[in-house]
Amino acid sequence: MNSALLINGKKQTKLNALNRLVQFGDGLFETCLIEDTRLLFWSKHFSRLQKGCDKLKIHQVSEAIWLKEIAKAFAISKLDRAVVKIILSRGESTRGYGYEKNIKPTRIVVVSPMPDLPWQYELDVCSSGYVSNQLLSEIKHCNRLEQILARSELQAQECIMLDENAQVISVTQGNIFAIRKQVILTPSLTNCGIEGTRRFVVFDLAQALGLQLETCSLSLTELLEADEVFITNSVMGIKPVAKINQQLFSHHQVTNRLISAFVCSKNNHSSISLA
Repeated sequence: MNSALLINGKKQTKLNALNRLVQFGDGLFETCLIEDTRLLFWSKHFSRLQKGCDKLKIHQVSEAIWLKEIAKAFAISKLDRAVVKIILSRGESTRGYGYEKNIKPTRIVVVSPMPDLPWQYELDVCSSGYVSNQLLSEIKHCNRLEQILARSELQAQECIMLDENAQVISVTQGNIFAIRKQVILTPSLTNCGIEGTRRFVVFDLAQALGLQLETCSLSLTELLEADEVFITNSVMGIKPVAKINQQLFSHHQVTNRLISAFVCSKNNHSSISLA
């Protein structure tokens, strides 16, 4: 399997045990996709990473450094199509939650082959869900125990995560959308959940296609009553949902319109060439 790993721009695999990523999961990450030497929707990933740095007060790394190291790792991998995970740790510190103001962040770039994915998904509902925390909502921080617990009980291809009020938030590795009477609905992520980059892309595509889109509270009952359901993330893109528990979804007309528009949008201005 072709893969590549860089830590602070160098080929290595060992991380100091005092790194706060190891001690506390104190960091941020982005999972990106490279197709035909293009880093897809990079500007949306970098924007979310910056937002996370602002929220967690982690020293930012310049876009130029990230792009240089992503290109280097991609070249080492010799892959044509790849998944790129970039991780930004706050850095190294001694024991305890506190840290020095001048702490130097650690950069990690991992390039892996693109996995095989189904063309549609079957979902169940996790008993493990989210706890609201507005400070940590929307960003992609490295504390992902909620998703890990949910994945541990997975009985289908993916599972739906609820908040403490039994409202639908997401699936374990992506965002979720329902379509009712030609209106696209997606859960509000004000209190918990991750603002996926492809979620933003769907917002853009809906506007371009003249489709109405609303962020809202969405119960499981309302989701099951939808005409169509689809899920998104940076690796799968947009995928129709065929089944939730025992509820079947056989119509994907609006979803297919979005998928077609998504394919055409991959080379837009938010993608970067690594050639």
